[in-house]
Amino acid sequence: MKILKALLPHVTIVLCILFLVLWILDYFNPMMHFLTAALPKALLLVFIASAAATAIMAVAYQRK
Repeated sequence: MKILKALLPHVTIVLCILFLVLWILDYFNPMMHFLTAALPKALLLVFIASAAATAIMAVAYQRK
């Protein structure tokens, strides 16, 4: 269980970076249709910001 608690924030950070890269790719090449509508793009950015902040705080708390 300790391994899962230590690994989960890092996985969240990696997934946030992945979604951010997909958003950037969709911005520069919309013909690939990674993200299609405006609302999912905005919600995805909110998700990325909140998940990254949560994961960074969890990692900082674990290192104390």
